[in-house]
Amino acid sequence: MANIQLEAFGEPFEGQDAINRFRNNNYHCPFDIRIEQCDKPNRGSLRYGNCSAKVGDNNRIICPRRFYENNYRILKEIKEFIWKNDNTIDCYDELGVNVRTSEGDSFYYGNLDWILVDRLNTKDFCGIEIQADSTTGTGKFKKGIEDLLSGNLSSHYNFGLNTLASFKGFLPQFIFKGQLFDDWKRPYCAVIQDELWEKFIRKFRIRYKEVSSYTTETFLFFVYNLGYSSDLNKYQIGNPTIYSTRWIDLLFSFSVESDLLLDLEYIKTRIERKINSKDPIVSFP
Repeated sequence: MANIQLEAFGEPFEGQDAINRFRNNNYHCPFDIRIEQCDKPNRGSLRYGNCSAKVGDNNRIICPRRFYENNYRILKEIKEFIWKNDNTIDCYDELGVNVRTSEGDSFYYGNLDWILVDRLNTKDFCGIEIQADSTTGTGKFKKGIEDLLSGNLSSHYNFGLNTLASFKGFLPQFIFKGQLFDDWKRPYCAVIQDELWEKFIRKFRIRYKEVSSYTTETFLFFVYNLGYSSDLNKYQIGNPTIYSTRWIDLLFSFSVESDLLLDLEYIKTRIERKINSKDPIVSFP
């Protein structure tokens, strides 16, 4: 298998169905009914349809819409976890959250990917964020597609993951908007792939616990794996494992433990090396 796309428009990238998709310009998104065709930024008229990608041993979801298989099944699973009754829960996308200060200024928290609301009680709701991984060298997808169509697919392409950028975008927003949900005492959920979750908790040393039923938790992570079904000849997301964490643990993720702090002599050496290697851009007397 080439280290490029796992899926194109929901089809295994190296299979005939994906080839037919590209040849027929069939760019329909199979996961998200809100759009008619893949709307990820691509070069020219070609749509890459890159739902997931393979980099080394990583099989990584790189489009958030990939989580919406089976008519937004993940939303139903979140609903069933949080609400244990038969009430109808309505799902709305892209809810903007802002407030006007006493001075008349507008303060913008950003958009929630989803808001789930009890139809009988609008104060009973939860917020949801969808997190996929980021990529680098995405222009190589075009080369990979061209090689696929010509029957000359290489085993390696200079393409990679930009996981740190994913975390830099996700974590501050989750903490920022999470303040509101913590104050409201309402659940705030993140949907994330298991591979990304493992890197997330290791890098930021976040404490967490697995939960089997909802009580009063604010910060919930619905963690899904992506596996291949030989019966269907498709990739599918599995059942979620659900974890909770606390507000203080998310805040502490930005702190640096004492054994990771750099010695003053280290940075002094780095500065001296910089001084010896190049002239200053500008100097002020």
